[in-house]
Amino acid sequence: MSASPAVRSGLVLGAGGVLGGAWMAGALHALAERTRWYPRHAEYIVGTSAGSVLAAFGAAGVPPWLLIPEASTNVYHGLIDAGGNLQVHGDLWERIVRRRPLGLPRFLPGSLSLFLAGMRQGNTTLLKMLCGLAPVGVFSTDPIKDTVRWVANDGGWVQHPNTWIVACDYQTGDRVVFGKEGAPEVDVAQAVAASCAIPGYYRPEEIDGRLYVDGALHSMSNLDLLLGLKLDLVVVVSPHSTRQKFRGWDPLNRFTDVTRQVAARQVDAEVEALRAEGTEVLLLEPVAEDLAAIGGNVMDDRRRTQVMRTATRTTLEQLKRADRKAPLALLERPLQVRPPKPAPEPAEP
Repeated sequence: MSASPAVRSGLVLGAGGVLGGAWMAGALHALAERTRWYPRHAEYIVGTSAGSVLAAFGAAGVPPWLLIPEASTNVYHGLIDAGGNLQVHGDLWERIVRRRPLGLPRFLPGSLSLFLAGMRQGNTTLLKMLCGLAPVGVFSTDPIKDTVRWVANDGGWVQHPNTWIVACDYQTGDRVVFGKEGAPEVDVAQAVAASCAIPGYYRPEEIDGRLYVDGALHSMSNLDLLLGLKLDLVVVVSPHSTRQKFRGWDPLNRFTDVTRQVAARQVDAEVEALRAEGTEVLLLEPVAEDLAAIGGNVMDDRRRTQVMRTATRTTLEQLKRADRKAPLALLERPLQVRPPKPAPEPAEP
C-alpha cells in the first residue's frame, strides 16, 4: 500500500495581549500533547501581535511545553538560547512583560494621518481611527526584542523560511508582512516588536525610517494571508475571537466582549474563504472558562499562569469534539509533514 501524501499545513497565531499570548501557549501545548504536532511542522507560520511572539518561538523550534510553568513561580528549566548556551531558571514570559517606561504620556493624538486613513477606508477600519487618536505609547518594546533575540534570532531571521510577522504602518495603516517577499528586511526581533506595538501602550517601532504598530489594526488573525497557497490544513489559534458572551455589567468586560464578537465575525469570514478553496481549518478559541480566567484586561500578566493552565485543559476538551476529527487526523501524521519550502528572496529596493 502506498504511503499517504505529505500534509501541507499552516499555523496562524492571532492577537490578544499578554493574556491572549498566555492562552495561546496553553492551547498549543494541548495540541502538541494530543497530536505530537509542533509549530515548526507548519509550512507557513503567521503571527500577529502576541501571536508574533509565539510564531517566532515556534519557528525557532521552542516546544510549546517550554512556555508552560513547571510551578506557580513561573520557573522554566533547560532552556537553550540562540547561541546554544544552557539557561537555567529562564522565564520567557517574565522577560517579555517587563514594563520599561520611556517617559510620561502625552495626551495628544499619536498619528492623525492614521486616523484620516481610517476615515477614508470606511467603517471597517474603526480600530485604525481609534488607534490614530490614541496618544503615543510610553512603554518600550525592548524587553520583547531582547527575549526574542535571546531565543529565536539566527542571523537576522528564524531558520523557518515562511515565518510571516504582521504589523501596520503607523501613518497609512497599511499592512506590512515581515518575512514575506517585498517586505522591508529586518531582524525577527524588530518585526515582533513592531507587531506587538499596541498604539497608546507601546512606542511604535521604527524600521528604515518608518514607524510600525500592532498588526491587529488590520486583522486580529490575518488568516487571509494563506489564501491561494492550497494548503491541506490551517490551524488557527485565535485568542480574541469567541462564541461566548459576557454576562454582567462591568464596562471593561462589556467593551472587550464587543471587540471579541467583531473579531469572531472577521475570523469566520476568513475561515470561510479558506474552506472554499478546499483547505481544512482547525479553529481554536477561548471558551467561557478561559474568558473568566482572562478577564477584561488582557495586559494583566499576573494571571498568565492561571490562563495557560486553563487553556491547556479546555483545549484538550475542545479537541474531543466530533468536528475536530478530520483536522486532527491530518495533524497526527507528523512524520509525513512536508519540509518547509524556502520563501522567495525579497525584491531589491
